[in-house]
Amino acid sequence: MAEILEFDQQRRRLAAKRGFAAWTERFSESFDENTSLEDLSDSTLRTLIQGGEDSSMLLYEVIMGIMRLGRGAKFHDLESGAKLAVTDITLFLLDQVRFEAMRRLGWVESSPVFRVPIPDLIEHFTTVYSTMKNHTPELHSSHPRYREYREVFEGDRPVFVRKLLPDALESFRERDKGA
Repeated sequence: MAEILEFDQQRRRLAAKRGFAAWTERFSESFDENTSLEDLSDSTLRTLIQGGEDSSMLLYEVIMGIMRLGRGAKFHDLESGAKLAVTDITLFLLDQVRFEAMRRLGWVESSPVFRVPIPDLIEHFTTVYSTMKNHTPELHSSHPRYREYREVFEGDRPVFVRKLLPDALESFRERDKGA
């Protein structure tokens, strides 16, 4: 049994090393099988929250590396099922890194997803985390618009928080520049 556990740990380490290779090179930081969203530096987070081709490619790199689908540059060569899976995980991770930025600003409450190792979010996305792809953290009670948020119909609160994203991302970028 111990050999099986050791084999699984080694498999996780190698998958993380493969997946994070481009990030290690790009950000000059180290990432491993236990790296969660909370562990990312503000600088790395600032790059990932941008959206667009550059941050998408960085997310493709880690996702495709962990899933053994090759380099992110090969994303457009994937068969449609694999491409759809990578796209779903990319959109999920993009949401989560943006919510993590909002958490660091004190705008939203923490979410258990922020503490899950990124490789686990990717490897177990379809079985565990796909149900969270539409989850939006609660607005933090210290946010200036919290009272307005509480008055909104509960089902519309995620939309309320998501509408704050552009301002939050700009605030995070500005805060990080000043650090």
